[in-house]
Amino acid sequence: MIHHCCHLMTLYIDDEDMIVLYVPKFRQYGIQVLDGGSSYIEIKYCPWCGSKLPESLRDRWLEELEKLGLEFGSPEIPEKYKTDLWWNTGD
Repeated sequence: MIHHCCHLMTLYIDDEDMIVLYVPKFRQYGIQVLDGGSSYIEIKYCPWCGSKLPESLRDRWLEELEKLGLEFGSPEIPEKYKTDLWWNTGD
């Protein structure tokens, strides 16, 4: 289970009706763009407690795929890269 910065962040991320989201594979937080798609705007600070959120690992994720000779959206992406398993050791 991921521990977010505060109770309100956890509450809003766990509520599917809210526009705040957490993308585990990128360790990235965002506010959904309500245009019917899956776009979101990355946030770097918690809107409720003001805590600095962890650095996004999106660029590192893309670098890892490149080392494997894969591109974003490739059907050959290993399962661990579809979740936080590629970076999260559970510590």
